[in-house]
Amino acid sequence: MKFDFLVLSWYDVVFSLMFVAGSYGLLRYWKLDLSQSLIIGSVRAFLQLTIMGYVLTYFFRQNNWVFMILLLLIMISIASFEGTRRQDIHIKNMFLIFLGTMILTTFVILASILVFIMEVKPWYFPYAMIPIAGMIIGNATNSTSLSINRFVGELRHRQDEIETLLSLGAPPREAIIDAYRDSLKAALIPNINGMMMVGLVQIPGVMTGQILSGIDPLVAVKYQIIIMYMWTATATLANVIILSIIYRGFFNERWQFKKQMLSQGNKLKKIKSTSK
Repeated sequence: MKFDFLVLSWYDVVFSLMFVAGSYGLLRYWKLDLSQSLIIGSVRAFLQLTIMGYVLTYFFRQNNWVFMILLLLIMISIASFEGTRRQDIHIKNMFLIFLGTMILTTFVILASILVFIMEVKPWYFPYAMIPIAGMIIGNATNSTSLSINRFVGELRHRQDEIETLLSLGAPPREAIIDAYRDSLKAALIPNINGMMMVGLVQIPGVMTGQILSGIDPLVAVKYQIIIMYMWTATATLANVIILSIIYRGFFNERWQFKKQMLSQGNKLKKIKSTSK
């Protein structure tokens, strides 16, 4: 039996608010302090995605490689700003480090997919380039933010261990290698778990959307496999690059550990808590 693709109306979208209403009722019943955030998030999601729909419609009509490269750089810059803003300590040149990592990771992974795997022609075809780049940038931003936060936490936890290793003559890289590995592992676990569970306990969103649009499930599966591998490669490459750079900022030219940097986040949290 062939599935007839259903075009949703705005009335259907409004009717789906019943899910939000149900969630709101449960949050109020259990007196969880998330009701206001749920409402704001629901409104923002509606407005942001609606605006995105109109903006993407315009972008998809463009067929110019210069425009597409500029668009990618803007997307990467916004993501780098957001990723930098999420950190609770100040690392010198953090925005430039984040920006450079995102540019390198995005262009390497994106070019590999568009040119060598999907063989998109032209390579800047908007219907392929924009959504794939968006997934790469979003995944890289979330993963690197997680790994940096974990890395800082590991450094705080291992201060004495790091200083002991430095006093015994170990270079900075050797002194922080365990913190580096634990941070990288924590950042990759969501991607690896996703690959473990996909197809067993969940149908991914991208695959679900393609199936609902009438695409053959086997075709949708192929796309989803590529996306899962892409996410893992993106997270691995981005985190290896950014952690290999930022750890140097925690040491001076004489290989001394800058412990004072780790107290910045704690001071900021205290200021925020007292201001509430």
